Amino acid sequence: MKTIKVYLSCIIFITLILQNCSSDYTENLGNDYFYRNEGGIIKDILCKKANGGEIPATVIEYNYNNDFIIAKQKPKLPQDPLYDKTYKYNLGENVLYYWLIDKENQIVYGPLNIEEFNKVKVKLKVPNELKLTENK
Repeated sequence: MKTIKVYLSCIIFITLILQNCSSDYTENLGNDYFYRNEGGIIKDILCKKANGGEIPATVIEYNYNNDFIIAKQKPKLPQDPLYDKTYKYNLGENVLYYWLIDKENQIVYGPLNIEEFNKVKVKLKVPNELKLTENK
């Protein structure tokens, strides 16, 4: 009986240690949007609202303010079937794509090339101070 208690205690202790060593990380980006890092290449931006949209994996840079989220992404293909829709990457999978989310209107622009991204930023009047920075 004592051996079973020691064995169960060891299992519980190891489980607690493994949970604390997890690489999962989330960051609140406002308006129910959040950045999720599941470790490895599962790094995406999701919304808690059903129609909020998303930026699928792999987000490599992002930044945000009260109104917008901007991101740079290298697509992870095949795409995870859990995303709301299937995205088309016309330039291939080894290219960087850009995304912009209008948080108030829940509109996601992307995947975009750099020229398209800059045009959308001008159209939506995204402040010049909002620039892409490396993930935290």
